[in-house]
Amino acid sequence: MKWFLYAISIFFIAIGCCTILYTNESRKFARSLFNEIDRKIISAFETFMGILILLSASASHHSWFIRSIGLLAVIEGVVILLIHKDWYDKYIDWYVNSLSDQTYRLSGILGIILGTAVLSWIL
Repeated sequence: MKWFLYAISIFFIAIGCCTILYTNESRKFARSLFNEIDRKIISAFETFMGILILLSASASHHSWFIRSIGLLAVIEGVVILLIHKDWYDKYIDWYVNSLSDQTYRLSGILGIILGTAVLSWIL
């Protein structure tokens, strides 16, 4: 499952770079993504990716950290599925419309750091 950790690391780095460099476009893309895709599909995808991260954690030097990321992804997927639609809509509205550009850039920086750390910890 090393290949999955490589792929997810490069994905985190690429998304982080795009979020930092193209903040407004990233915001528009997130808005269109969350408006067009049903939350059940987003929840299933999030849960599936979390399970894959949990399964691939043994291919890392710091498997406890990778497992915690996978566990958080599974929990987030379950929460997205179980919360009331109004709460989900308020969360998405807050994430897409209320966050400042600096907060989006900070999330991009964190994505680059996380992707680089996971990439460097692969066996």
